[in-house]
Order: sequence, then structure tokens, then C-alpha cells
Amino acid sequence: MPKTLDFFFDFISPFSYVAFHALPGHLEGVDAGVAYRPMFLGAVMKATDNRPPGLVPVKGVYMSKDLERCCRRHGLGFRMNPHFPLMNTRPLLRAACGLADNPDEQRSFIEAVFRHVWAEPEPLKTDDADQVRGMCEREGFDPARILALSEDADTKAAMKANTDEAVARGAFGAPSFFVGDELFFGHDRLDYAVEALQEA
Repeated sequence: MPKTLDFFFDFISPFSYVAFHALPGHLEGVDAGVAYRPMFLGAVMKATDNRPPGLVPVKGVYMSKDLERCCRRHGLGFRMNPHFPLMNTRPLLRAACGLADNPDEQRSFIEAVFRHVWAEPEPLKTDDADQVRGMCEREGFDPARILALSEDADTKAAMKANTDEAVARGAFGAPSFFVGDELFFGHDRLDYAVEALQEA
């Protein structure tokens, strides 16, 4: 039975976008699956008394340059979303939770949202229903279904459960990866996470 890498992320995190695309290369040839766990990063930050790097001026300058380097390394398009860091990603995180029963569809949806938030020429405003509807139409998702999932009581509960679990397991930011009880923070720690998977 393949082992599982738990990937906790928020669409607001550009390094989660990098991590999402870096994962397949790191897991090539490894008998392991990925559990995509959408979480609300704002609540994680509040619970752990952490601050987004974009709100620390010198870190923000460095982060922008580092993001460009990381995206070049992985062959990813990138442009800063003008709505960052004041983005309400909760509706789309809930929708992603609601697709968990169909892993292929969930992964495709996550990929599309990350791309529209961080790479497409027209930056997605994640809580704008009209923009979300347009993205869904272009990407082949049922807009009515996605918008319904984004406000569903069960998906709200699922996202809160993911967020609470991430904090309980020691997460303080995104992307966060877990192999069992062991935390690996950041896309640049994926090689360590894979080593842990292979040793598990």
C-alpha cells in the first residue's frame, strides 16, 4: 500500500503554487500518494502568532525576487497578483475540499486555481463570483457546482477541520508537508519529505 504525503496549502501562498508543481518530480519513482489538504492560512498564522513575509518590508522585497527564481527553476509562469496579500481564498479552498472524493478532479481544480491566481495574465480575485465563474467555464468545471461548494456547510467544516488539524500537527505556514507526524515546511524541503516517505 503506498504511503501518503499530506500537503497542506492555501491558494494565497505563492510558494504553495511552486510546491504543487514541484511535487511530481520529487515523487517520481516513489510509491507514495498525495493527500491535498486545503487550509485557511490566515487562521494558521493567527493561531501560531506568525506573520506573512509579505507584510515584513525587507522579507517582501526578497520574497518577490526569490519567487521569480523558484518559478524559473521549475519552468512556471509567474506574475504577482495585485490582490495579494489581502486575498480571501476561503471560497475556493472550500470548493477544493468539496472535490476530495474525486482526486483527479480535485487536483485539476487546484492546478487551475493556482495558475489563475499566480500565472495567467488576468489575475483571479478569489472571492469574486463572476471571476470564479469565468475561470470555471474556461477550465471545464461546472460553475454552479463550484460556487455551491464554496458556500456549503460541509465544505466549510472540512476546511476548518483541515486548518485545525494542521495547527495541531505543528504547521505554522504554507506549504506544509507531513509524513506521519513529521513536518516539512516549504517547497525547498520536499527532498527531505521524500526521504522520510522512503524510510517510513
